[in-house]
Amino acid sequence: MVGDDDLIITEAPSSFVRERALAMVAANLAPTPFLVVPFTLLVSSMMRNQVSSVRLGWWLLAAVFGTSITLFALYRYYRLSDSNSTSIGNQLLIGLSLASVGATFGMAPWVAQGAPTELTLLFTLFPTTSAAVFCIVTAGRSDLFLAVLVPLIGWASWSLLTSSDGGLHGLGLLCILFGASLVVLHHVLSTNSIGGIKLQWRSDQLLLELDHERGELTGANEQLAAINTRLAHQATHDPLTGLYNRRGTLELLDSVLSTCDQQHPVGLLFCDLDRFKAVNDALGHRGGDRFISVIAERLQHNIEANSLAGRMGGDEFVVVMPGLDLEATSTVARRLVTILAQTVYAEGREMPSSVSIGVAAAPLHGSAASELLRNANAALYKAKAGGRNRVEVFDSAMHQEMVNRLEGEQALRRAIDDGEIVAFFQPEIDASNGQVVGAELLARWVRRDGHVVAAHDFLAVATSASLLERITEKVVISARPHIVRLSMLGLPEGFRFRINMAPEATERNWREDPIDRMLHGVSPELVTIDVLESAVGGDLPSAAANLASFRARGGRVCLDDFAHGVSSLSMLRRLPLDEVRIDRMSIDTITAHPHDRAIVRSIIALVREIGFSVTAGGVETGAQADSLIALGCVRQQGHLYAPALPAGEFEDYLVLRMAERYANRLVSQPTWRTDELE
Repeated sequence: MVGDDDLIITEAPSSFVRERALAMVAANLAPTPFLVVPFTLLVSSMMRNQVSSVRLGWWLLAAVFGTSITLFALYRYYRLSDSNSTSIGNQLLIGLSLASVGATFGMAPWVAQGAPTELTLLFTLFPTTSAAVFCIVTAGRSDLFLAVLVPLIGWASWSLLTSSDGGLHGLGLLCILFGASLVVLHHVLSTNSIGGIKLQWRSDQLLLELDHERGELTGANEQLAAINTRLAHQATHDPLTGLYNRRGTLELLDSVLSTCDQQHPVGLLFCDLDRFKAVNDALGHRGGDRFISVIAERLQHNIEANSLAGRMGGDEFVVVMPGLDLEATSTVARRLVTILAQTVYAEGREMPSSVSIGVAAAPLHGSAASELLRNANAALYKAKAGGRNRVEVFDSAMHQEMVNRLEGEQALRRAIDDGEIVAFFQPEIDASNGQVVGAELLARWVRRDGHVVAAHDFLAVATSASLLERITEKVVISARPHIVRLSMLGLPEGFRFRINMAPEATERNWREDPIDRMLHGVSPELVTIDVLESAVGGDLPSAAANLASFRARGGRVCLDDFAHGVSSLSMLRRLPLDEVRIDRMSIDTITAHPHDRAIVRSIIALVREIGFSVTAGGVETGAQADSLIALGCVRQQGHLYAPALPAGEFEDYLVLRMAERYANRLVSQPTWRTDELE
């Protein structure tokens, strides 16, 4: 629609204004041919005995000529001209007609020359009156007014000024002054007239715009019905698969469950594709979409006739089956597992496919949509945990397991918020001399009753709830004041605190520099960052840049659990590392078989050849420690040396070990001369 700003800045074109003004002049000029000749005839018949008949004849002839020109000009204007654009010739013809009429009325004083003064004054009224009339007739067109005014006033004033009667000379000057005043008056009238034309143009334009908008609105209203229908479909259907989306599925399930009872059960399948992320990574997003579309098509074509499928999001699907009890629903689920396990062809490649399905039925497992979906999802969770590509039917044990899991997650969240997650310190020893060379920060859950929960008892819950990042931050925050205190008291040379980066945090936040954020207020020279190869795979360039920046500030970087993954060797080249930590599983089996010892020997030799330090964690027995020392790995950590200790106990432990080492240095040691060895 036309806005207020458009109305303010829009001006009528000058060509339009001139055409509209010309049309008004032509309309006002139309009665002239019917007035000029009768007027002159009337005056001539009345004054034929008092005025020269010759001059009256010339005056009558001028009136006839002016009338003829005017008629011809009006005929061409109305019959032969384009109403939107009058030619220059027609405009000149109208100007000529006005000039001839003006000359006719301007002749009046000349006609009365030689007559008595009173009669001359009477004839002088004719041009002045007609000039005033034409001032109104030609409003809006100054050029046409001048065309009639100049011959009219010019002839009248010339006749008076050249009269033999000296008293009429002043009247001639007055006539000229009257003409000048009419020019001013005509300007005022023209301004008002042009303003009215412009206002009319704006009104016409507004009406045109409104009419156009009305037409568009009519067309838009006709489209709205179709659009609303399409939007209603889009609001409840998934654009990729054509199935119901999450909203549509929930509305459908609510509708179906409203009539559900023992005689009219409703079966529900909660389906989730297995390892779809790997498929999506292999095919790309377009290939992943194609994979999802194929699965959705198979799902829709292999369910019961009255059943409906919906996509809850990502790779999750729900099938609502009215009229099917738990047994029939389970039968359909087992058939779908077989069908959906068939290979999918997408992006020119054959990709394996499998699906896990959780089964629930109403009213047996709930009569509300949220309850039924929750229970089916619990069965799906068990199917995933049980090895995937299988069907699980919901039962009460699953419900209790789900409740326990949710309660455990909620308790862990409260523990994080309440500061119950704290750092314990497990010493790291140089096995060649017994010196404490570092300590690893380990998460412990210290409950309000004093009970300490080991990390392995709650890390699984933390992983499933995506809380590892918060736990890592809480551990570092709780350890920061102790690290600062110990550094002020004095630490052994080269002593460093080891911090494990949470895998889920590093994959997501490397660009945000999580290391700098965590170590606020702690010197990087006191810290070694342990990273897993899986932790940097999501954004290796950003991870490498962050770690390089940390090393530049004095920190050290260690690749943890080396040889546990398939890409560890490439990480030695692609990451800025200082040391490598041997996988704990390799340490556990180092004394079990010669092959395991050979593997660890190869790892240590490779790492030392590259120029990195090598450390070992999880050392539990003396045999393991001796084997590692023999192979060249002396930096060790494990319960053989010390468990993870609270901050206070670790400080006491560290001070005691430092005091023992200091005391040993004070004891005089026997010196051996080389000549005594002979």
